[in-house]
Amino acid sequence: MYSPRQKLLWFAFSSRVILLVLQAVSNFIIPDHNANVFVSPEDAGLHRTAGDAAVDALLGGLKRWDAQYFIHIAQYGYTYENCLAFFPFFPLVVRYVAYGLNSLLGSFLNIHSSLLISATVMNIIMFIKSADILHRLSLRILRSESKAYKAVVLYCVNPASIFFSAPYSETLFALMSFYTMLKCTENETLRFANIDITSGLPAGFSMITRSNGTVNMGFILYTSFKNVIERTLPEIVYKYRTLKRKIIMPFLLLPLLTSCVALFLTVILALIPFVLVQTYNYLKFCVPGEHNLPEFLSNSAYVLPGRGDSPWCNSSLPISYSYIQSHYWDVGVFKYYKLKQIPNFLLASPILFLIIYHCMSYMRNNPKLFLRLGLRSNIFNFGYINKVPYRPRQNSKGFGGNDPAIFVYIVHVLSLAIFCVMFVHIQVSTRLLASASPVLYWIGSYKMNVGPTPTSDQNTINEHFRRIGIGKRIPPHHLSIANLEGVDNMYSKWKTFIITRWMPDFQSRLIQYYFLGYFVIGTVLFSNFYPWT
Repeated sequence: MYSPRQKLLWFAFSSRVILLVLQAVSNFIIPDHNANVFVSPEDAGLHRTAGDAAVDALLGGLKRWDAQYFIHIAQYGYTYENCLAFFPFFPLVVRYVAYGLNSLLGSFLNIHSSLLISATVMNIIMFIKSADILHRLSLRILRSESKAYKAVVLYCVNPASIFFSAPYSETLFALMSFYTMLKCTENETLRFANIDITSGLPAGFSMITRSNGTVNMGFILYTSFKNVIERTLPEIVYKYRTLKRKIIMPFLLLPLLTSCVALFLTVILALIPFVLVQTYNYLKFCVPGEHNLPEFLSNSAYVLPGRGDSPWCNSSLPISYSYIQSHYWDVGVFKYYKLKQIPNFLLASPILFLIIYHCMSYMRNNPKLFLRLGLRSNIFNFGYINKVPYRPRQNSKGFGGNDPAIFVYIVHVLSLAIFCVMFVHIQVSTRLLASASPVLYWIGSYKMNVGPTPTSDQNTINEHFRRIGIGKRIPPHHLSIANLEGVDNMYSKWKTFIITRWMPDFQSRLIQYYFLGYFVIGTVLFSNFYPWT
């Protein structure tokens, strides 16, 4: 029998295998749609073997839409200005893993096939790791093994699943984002410091993985602010009131100074990768020079490196992303609101409705909490904030009750959802929100009522453990998941409630159908170049 963590890790892996098989079969059976989008130029001199043909047959369905850009960047670098819309961390990881793979299998596979294998394998590994980190984060925030378990199961079959396996940066971004959030929930690692300085590393990497990674800086800033207000300042006030010799009062401010220094170092650590990337982009495209590209890449239809005449180069802060999105993809305020885009709005509507509705419900149920910016109501309890544990009154109405621990995640995901509605190509909302925040999975976890089965009765489970010789007592968190899944599922690497169980109410079935339906339909459509999220 698997522990809850083992069960989740195996299901994360199994879901990737199922998806890869589904895309291979779909790509073989269904003819590809002519999408008339960017396709990476092929090097006529690149040799192809039977191994390359096999890789293309098995994984070719993953190399669609923006995956063409990521593989192109990993293979050739930033050859065209429009490629700057795709941040470099994921292509770099794929490239260097592919180099190692190609050094071993170079006689059987060309570099293009090695890149595709590298991207697929790395996404599988990073997906499993991100599921593990999401489980730890969910346990810490939700304080419920059952809710955390359900959240991770939903993550493994999330509506944007195909983008977490194709050569896209979603999986790496989810990993870095969840890890940043997890680090911001941990206790300080330095005395008096109210932020873990190492949280700057995943935050910095997320900023060079996707453009919305810059928003992750908000978790670092908010965590430091919250800890200073809730812990450092009350402690200073308490010590000041009990101080007998006022001459040593300046030393009381030392924890506050240390917290500011720790925050400053964390922010600098997070910004360094982003600044280096923007400097590279400027030097490559804004400083005139020769591009030195091979002939098959020297396409006059694209802006090549070294031209130095792009409008963004003359900005006071020469950052290319906004210009690239506006110029090449026509991204702007409500620019996507056209009649022909109604199908894409329908595709994105479930995730936007789930997130906006439940976040607004949380705000409506907790107006005072929002006025306090998510801070506890007993901050200045005469300096005893660290001595008397804070136990928020639980409110059963709506997602999250009135738990202040969820406040910052609500603000984060609601801001992203509103940004999606106003600015982005609306169908991108599904993968953007599914990779940036755990709130979608937490909402599903709260709202899914998994009904009992004959093998999830507690007496049946206890009898089962007595029969196999484990004993009468098992860890409580094991028992809670066994009650949720039933004994049979707990012995399977891939069987979970989301696949094998009939949900007892309409709301739970809708969530189940939404996640599994988008998992299957999205994989089939994407792998044949049909429009998807």
